[in-house]
Amino acid sequence: MKEIILFYPRPWPGQTMSGRLPYSLLIIVAYLQNFGLKVRIIDERTVDNLRFTIGSLDPNAILLFGISSFTGIQIRNGVNIATLLKHHYPQIPIVWGGWHPTALPDQTLKHPLVDIIVRGQGEVTLKHLALALENGKDLTSIEGISYKTNDTIIHNPDRDLSYDMTKLSMPFEAVDVEKYIYVKPFADNSSRTLGIITSLGCPNNCGFCQVAGVYKRRTLFRNMEHILNEIDFLVKKYHVNSFTIDDDNFFVSHKRVRQFCEALIDRHYSISWDAGVSVNILLKNYDDDFLKLIKASGCKQLYIGAESGSDAVLEMINKNASVSQTYEFVEKMKKVGIRASISSMVGLPNTPDTEMVDTMNMILKCRDLNPDFDFRIFYYTPYPSTFLYTEALKAGMKEPDSLEQWSEHTLRRFKAPWVKKTNRNQIKYFYYYYYPYSGSIEKNRSAKQPIDKLIEWIDSTLFENALFRALARLRVKHRFYKFPLDAFFAIQGKRLKSLYGRLVHKNIDAFYEFDH
Repeated sequence: MKEIILFYPRPWPGQTMSGRLPYSLLIIVAYLQNFGLKVRIIDERTVDNLRFTIGSLDPNAILLFGISSFTGIQIRNGVNIATLLKHHYPQIPIVWGGWHPTALPDQTLKHPLVDIIVRGQGEVTLKHLALALENGKDLTSIEGISYKTNDTIIHNPDRDLSYDMTKLSMPFEAVDVEKYIYVKPFADNSSRTLGIITSLGCPNNCGFCQVAGVYKRRTLFRNMEHILNEIDFLVKKYHVNSFTIDDDNFFVSHKRVRQFCEALIDRHYSISWDAGVSVNILLKNYDDDFLKLIKASGCKQLYIGAESGSDAVLEMINKNASVSQTYEFVEKMKKVGIRASISSMVGLPNTPDTEMVDTMNMILKCRDLNPDFDFRIFYYTPYPSTFLYTEALKAGMKEPDSLEQWSEHTLRRFKAPWVKKTNRNQIKYFYYYYYPYSGSIEKNRSAKQPIDKLIEWIDSTLFENALFRALARLRVKHRFYKFPLDAFFAIQGKRLKSLYGRLVHKNIDAFYEFDH
């Protein structure tokens, strides 16, 4: 049997390890191995010399080369590897899968580096595709794929989402787990953190999110005993002391969460964990006693997609939540002793400029309610096959017409034609100046080399001084953000650090993405 290679392109710019196992590929490996198929994962983030790795492949031993891709940077890196592969081994079929090819199969297949697309959840489809290629059969009967025949694009019928994940255990032997362990940059700063997956899908239908379209608002659950055994394995073999649950919505099942928390307590683990939750689900189904159980099991942080400080915007994006619920969540987390974290976005189409101010004010009020509070903010980025994507096109967005153009379509770099540059700057200033300087600036002095220490000293001394902090506090107190000369000068330290990191260490940080 020939080998299936699954390639995971680097999903973020720069060289820094993002700390997440390629679970989408591990799930495929777990499934395909049940049928005797040979599968190997190549993760761009963990390979020292990717060009050498590709150049040393035996083309006669490879059945297909699969590339996973989400809209943005991952597409660029997928195109790069496909270019290299076609140059060395033009006979190997290149199969693309993931969110982006599923959303735009026609446009994706027009690219010369794409031979076949696996749409949607790919485990079962890829099995049938691999067996057909191995036995020289045609592809006409394989549900869930799109392909080209004599430059004609063919879309086979969708595959029904009836996949049973309960029998799968993660094949950790398929990757070098040690390379994915990282220091958690929030909550308790655990030294050996790893992401895990317990389910896929979400019952919500938010207008900006692709999850509902792929999973049809269903949730595919893994077996909880398998998950607990995997945690036991990772704790004992790799000394992991913290887990981030990377589910689309971990708290969908009240029963599973209780089973998880009680098991962690019974096993006397000295570990911490964090997860995301929909605020409407949390407030409806989890009372204070349950939250205390969650806390007792080691939960250090819960994260919600608050999205906006405007109820009108939340209704427009079909969030099924309110701003008051965000405040209630933040207060509940303070009461129970779990860190509250929210994600928000600004610059949606067909919204007034005041929407940005509403969101900034919401974030500031959350901090007032609960000082142990963390947030992220992004520019709204339209993704294909979502309701708001159509609205973005109506509002003047020009749709990218190639994979190369889509590779620049990222959360921080997307420039909506309906958002003024001054408003983009206002959000950048808020995130890097008004908010941190008006509160307690976290001092992260991690530099070891003399030049690195000098850059940190310049930023701290010249651009984080008492004058700038006083001005930021005044601006936030009076909500006055006009004439932002102080903001412009204060962030020069961040710009210097970002430029230095990019040129010297080949790392592209969040500030560079915001500032681009």
